[in-house]
Amino acid sequence: MKKKIDIESLERKSIHQVPDGYFEDLPLKIQTRINDQKEPTSPAFITRMQMVWSMSAAIAIFLIGWIIYPQDTRPTAEQLLASIETEDLIDYLYEEDISTDEIIASVDENFFLEELEDLETEMINEDLSNEDLETIYSELDYSTEIM
Repeated sequence: MKKKIDIESLERKSIHQVPDGYFEDLPLKIQTRINDQKEPTSPAFITRMQMVWSMSAAIAIFLIGWIIYPQDTRPTAEQLLASIETEDLIDYLYEEDISTDEIIASVDENFFLEELEDLETEMINEDLSNEDLETIYSELDYSTEIM
């Protein structure tokens, strides 16, 4: 059943037919298709440029927002201390058994000296009558007890 075919004995003829003038017209057809494909690439270039400009604008807006927006919104130590009631501070110091000497030793002396100078300057520059002094004295709160 197996029959061997001799390739050398087969007839050689071209089974494909090419239309007349096909190879002469081929370069013109290829060039026409290439030119037709170049035109749609222009909107793609414009789209890329729009994307580049959009990204540049977004980055610029982000950087401006980063610079303008305050970075540290945490309250300072002075703000935190001001928000605590005096009675609560006294209770804390009493419970922790912190002495007055320890408190004074931990405070910067220059702060008190500057505050004192400011008060002295303010008091010297004002001419207070006895009535003004009595009013200031009556406004002071001496009811807080130190334990």
